[in-house]
Amino acid sequence: MSTTSIQIPYLQHGGLSNAGRHIGKAVRASQDLAVLIVHVHEVERLCAAIGHEQAGQVLDDLYIRLRTIARDNDAVERISDRKFAVLLSGLRNRGHVTLAANKIGRLVAEVVEDSAEKIKLSTTIGIALCPQNGKDPSELMRLAEIASLDGSRKHDPVCFFEKQAATQLFSDWGLELRLEDALQSGDLEVFFQAKTCLKTNRIVGSEALMRWHEPEVGQISPDVFIELAESTGRIIDLTQFAIQSACRRLAGWQKSSPGLSVAVNVTPSIIQTREIIDVVQSATSIWGVSPESLTLEVTENALMEDREASHNVLTALRDLGARISIDDFGTGYSSLAYLKEIPADELKIDRSFVMGMDRDSGDRKIVEHSINIAKSFGLSVVAEGIENQGLLDELRRLGCDYGQGYFISRPVPADDFEKLLTGKAANPDEPA
Repeated sequence: MSTTSIQIPYLQHGGLSNAGRHIGKAVRASQDLAVLIVHVHEVERLCAAIGHEQAGQVLDDLYIRLRTIARDNDAVERISDRKFAVLLSGLRNRGHVTLAANKIGRLVAEVVEDSAEKIKLSTTIGIALCPQNGKDPSELMRLAEIASLDGSRKHDPVCFFEKQAATQLFSDWGLELRLEDALQSGDLEVFFQAKTCLKTNRIVGSEALMRWHEPEVGQISPDVFIELAESTGRIIDLTQFAIQSACRRLAGWQKSSPGLSVAVNVTPSIIQTREIIDVVQSATSIWGVSPESLTLEVTENALMEDREASHNVLTALRDLGARISIDDFGTGYSSLAYLKEIPADELKIDRSFVMGMDRDSGDRKIVEHSINIAKSFGLSVVAEGIENQGLLDELRRLGCDYGQGYFISRPVPADDFEKLLTGKAANPDEPA
């Protein structure tokens, strides 16, 4: 996803060179020094809410406040429209640096609150230490910048430079370029795992699961490339690819299997932005499938990260007609009081409980209670991780509606899934 740089006027020019001079001075005086790169997020939303000029004033106010709280031997420099260098001298240990960084993070929120705006600005603060990480001013600035990028990747608001993490970051950058190519070249592929009705043994839908076979690296785990897409701002592109691919295949399958549905997983960051609404509208319109045929799976932990934002986005998606499924149920921390407020249609029991329910009475009770909870809230229930006939039979007895698992079908390429639709593998007693 390409982004447009928002140009906001700022007070201090030549911030990089000024910061370098301050670092050099501290080094010559043999002072301990912490170099902090403060990256302010959500500036685009602030500009959209109050305009570029007022947003610039908010960040100018932040710059002034940072200089106000700085001690005599500290320094604050503006190095870009949304980025500051803060140089702290004489701090005794990493704990004191962390306290100072957290104070800066709180200060950002105070500036926005005082401007009477509801946009929530956040920061990622990368930290390099002198002399531990080096003494060259340019190098310390670079290492603090790397720490800031590493913090953004890990969703850690305060991040110290670590050599091992930096090595991983550079490795990920190599994969980032390959991921961008994969979106265009066809190396990324969507597999489909059958979802069956446990009453009729019929395939009623599928879950779309991305697979990436990189020509030079080999098979790359979804956990790796999805996290990479999150940390590099490519997650909306990846999600769009998955939904477009799923809807394209679904349009063809529904000609012979009307009523078939497809589910796509979406990450926490996706359900906190309204871009996903446009993606769903576009994909269902282009391929001529009803939004009711598309289910978006979100984890219960994701729903807890920003309740208001996720609730608003999910409500808008349901208003379009899309269905919402709560994925990995039982592994998170959502309360029953909040569960009744979630705009959802389906509850999906995590495979870890389903796979163990024939050996562990505790797992069986969790599955049984989850089914009862879902029914009490008017939600349909899907159990994933069905590995044998015994599990399938027990889930039927407990009143579970739908099932997925290797006993029914593994995730397979689209062409192979199409064969399942017309073959006897639709009967889970004769698994593919």
